[in-house]
Amino acid sequence: MAERAVDVLVIGAGPAGSAAAITAARAGARVLVLDRATFPRPKTCGDALSNRGALLVDALGGGAGAITTLPHARVSAAAAILPDGRRIGRSFGARPGYIVPRLALDDHLRRRIPESGAEIREGVAVRRLVVEAGRVIGAASDHDTWRASAVIAADGPGSLAEAALGLARPEPRAMAVAITAYYEGVDAADAPEVSEHYFEAALPCGYGWIFPAVEGRANVGVYQRLDHFQRGGRRLPALLDDFVAAHPERFAGASIVGRPRSWSLPLAVGGRPPAGPGVLACGDAGCFVDPLAGEGIWQALHTGRLAGEHVVRALARRGLDARAARAYQRACARAILWPSRVRLGIQEAMRVLVASGAYRRPLVQRALTWGYGSDALEITKGTG
Repeated sequence: MAERAVDVLVIGAGPAGSAAAITAARAGARVLVLDRATFPRPKTCGDALSNRGALLVDALGGGAGAITTLPHARVSAAAAILPDGRRIGRSFGARPGYIVPRLALDDHLRRRIPESGAEIREGVAVRRLVVEAGRVIGAASDHDTWRASAVIAADGPGSLAEAALGLARPEPRAMAVAITAYYEGVDAADAPEVSEHYFEAALPCGYGWIFPAVEGRANVGVYQRLDHFQRGGRRLPALLDDFVAAHPERFAGASIVGRPRSWSLPLAVGGRPPAGPGVLACGDAGCFVDPLAGEGIWQALHTGRLAGEHVVRALARRGLDARAARAYQRACARAILWPSRVRLGIQEAMRVLVASGAYRRPLVQRALTWGYGSDALEITKGTG
């Protein structure tokens, strides 16, 4: 069994892992990234990249406007659609978001890794993190072992970091599920650059979405918090079928492309992200998905960058010890976890308003227009 030592070992080359690797390598660390996939590879996702996320992608490489060189749709506005059809809109002004298939987005970020000075190895399935005396010191596949001064786990839900740190899986209230499919021929309803979220009584603590089409294919899906999904007793494909059937004005001439795909989303509503001596988790591995919107790409990029910065800072001092891990957790809490708990409360309020019909009241409508349309309920209004 071969063994190799590096400063920073990153498990996963998605948005979080790419951001972590690029950040650490640019700061002078010897970085190795391992991913089980061979890029480009598809990734089940809603494909929505917020304007904050687009700015981070630009900062990680490719220059300003790099997103527009990939297959994409511009998102200049968003709309929340209530059960009676009422629309609450918001404009993104000079800072649009984008719909970018993950096949293209993740490969774009993966190609930035060697440009930063980091090394990447694809087609490597890491099976476990190596722990000695209560500290993560590396990782192992079926055939190889890698030692590292610090490990950054960016390996998605059910991260290897959870097992290495002896953590329990998140409870249903801290998880969500989603299903998505691509459709051709979806009527854009005179709003080709609007990202639409449908809040419906059949989807408590969730929503359905129709996103602008990329190269003729619209990403359509359903998102719901896991505890309410389990109570509903329906399967995800049935929820997607019901959502499509409820909007014949949009789907009368549409046809599905391929098959629907589902996935789990760990929400930023529980405790602090997995972190401890020798290891930090970021992206979905750290449970950072926004509970209200289901957004995860900006969170992955932001926490990946935070992980890279904190690891480099720790290695220049005492090493990635428990104190350094707690500093990372506090930074993540300030940026994402605390605001997300507020948004969890907003999600619960929306559930009650939709179920009771109170969303029709003028005062409630004004409050929703202020909160959604004015950007007041966003996690952060910074540049990412």
